[in-house]
Amino acid sequence: MAIEQPEMTLKAIGFVKNQVTQPMPGGWKEIVSEIEIDHRLTEALDGLEGFSHVLVLFWMHRASGKPALKVHPKGKSELPLVGLFATRSPRRPNPLGETPVRLLARRGNILKVKGLDAINGTPVIDIKPYIPRDDAVAGAGVPPWVAQCGKDRRLEAIYRRLLKAYGPQHWWPAESPFEVMVGAILTQSAAWGNVEKAIVGLKEAGALTPEALRRQPLDELARLIRPCGYYNAKALKLKALAQWLGDFCGDDIDRLSAVDTETLRRELLSVHGVGEETADSILLYAVGKPVFVVDAYTRRIVSRLGLAPEGVSYAACQALFKDYLPQDSGLFNEYHALLVSLAKDVCRPRPRCSGCCLADKCPSRLSD
Repeated sequence: MAIEQPEMTLKAIGFVKNQVTQPMPGGWKEIVSEIEIDHRLTEALDGLEGFSHVLVLFWMHRASGKPALKVHPKGKSELPLVGLFATRSPRRPNPLGETPVRLLARRGNILKVKGLDAINGTPVIDIKPYIPRDDAVAGAGVPPWVAQCGKDRRLEAIYRRLLKAYGPQHWWPAESPFEVMVGAILTQSAAWGNVEKAIVGLKEAGALTPEALRRQPLDELARLIRPCGYYNAKALKLKALAQWLGDFCGDDIDRLSAVDTETLRRELLSVHGVGEETADSILLYAVGKPVFVVDAYTRRIVSRLGLAPEGVSYAACQALFKDYLPQDSGLFNEYHALLVSLAKDVCRPRPRCSGCCLADKCPSRLSD
C-alpha cells in the first residue's frame, strides 16, 4: 500500500551573508558569515547568545541535477561506492544542509558565525542551539573510509596555515621552462644560491638552450656550472637532458604538455641523472602537470605531522597528496614551495617548534 505523500512547505527564516560566491570542496572552518534572520523573528533569538555553538539548517539552493542513488564520497573514485544517504553529498532529493558552527556574536536579528559551509545568499531554514550532551554521541562508529576523508581536510587545513604564514611563493624562480629543467638538475645536492650562480654563468655564455648545451664542450660546460658542485657529473646530466629533448620533442618543450603524465614521467626517468624528484620537478614546474614533488623537506614534515610513518617511500608520500587533494598543478606547486619554506624556517633537523605555525597540529612538537 502506497503511503500518501504529505504536502510540505518550507520558508526561509533568513539568509547567509559572506564573501563566498561559489561552492568549494573545503576550507570553510575559518569562514566568518552573518545570518540575517527575518526581523519579525528577532525575539525568537533571545537567549541564543548564551550558547557557544549553534546548528544551522540551510537549503543548498545551488545544488542542481537529479542525484545519483550511489556515489563515491567526496567524488573520490578511490573511496567505496555507497548509497547517497551514507554521504554528505550536496546533491540530494532535498538539498538540506546542517552544520554546527561557532556563534561569535548576536546583534538584534544578526548572528555572526564561524565555519558555516554555505555561500552568500543561501536560505536558512532553522537555527537550533548545539547542546553537547544531546548532539555529541559517545562511542559513535563510522566506516573506515570516513577516516580517509578526514585526512584531506587536515591537508587542506595545513595548506591554509602555511599560506597565511608565508604567503604565495611564486615558484619556480626561472625565466623559461628549460631554465626550470636545468635548475632541477643543478639543485641536486646543492644550495639554491649556488645554483643561481651556475645558471648566470650559462646565460652569460649563451649556453642556456638545449641546442647550445649539446654543442658545448663537456669540460667547458663543467666549468660554467662549477659553483653548484658535482659539476663534472652534472655536466653529463645536462648533456643527456638536452639530447633527450632534441630526440623526443625537437626541443619544443610546449609539445610535452600534450603527452600523458605517466608516459612523460617514464621518459624522463630514462634520462641519465634524472631521478624521481628531478622528474617530478620538471613535470610540475616546467610542464605544468599535476604531480606532487617529494623532497627531503616534504618527508620530514609529513613524518613529524603524523601523516605518514618515518622513512615513508617516495611513492607513498606522493600518494598522500595525490589521493587527498584536488589534482591541480597550481595547488601542488604552491603547497610544495610552502613546505620548503617551513622546513628552512623552523622545521629543521633540529626543529624550532615554538615558532612554527603548525605546532598545535604536530604530535612531534618539542616542548619549550
